Amino acid sequence: MLSWLLGAGFVLLAFAAAAVEVTARRRSRLTAGHLLTAAMATKTGRLIMVALWLWVGWHFLAR
Repeated sequence: MLSWLLGAGFVLLAFAAAAVEVTARRRSRLTAGHLLTAAMATKTGRLIMVALWLWVGWHFLAR
């Protein structure tokens, strides 16, 4: 039961992120791509992105 609920929550978060991205593109505002570019511009940002990718890989992709 709990795994089903967590899966549904992640799907809901993905749909919300997609809706925010579509809305940002329509109104010519900052998109996820702009935020990623800004984060990758500094060494600290790159280290944080690698740490996040490792965390995602360990928790979701390794199983």
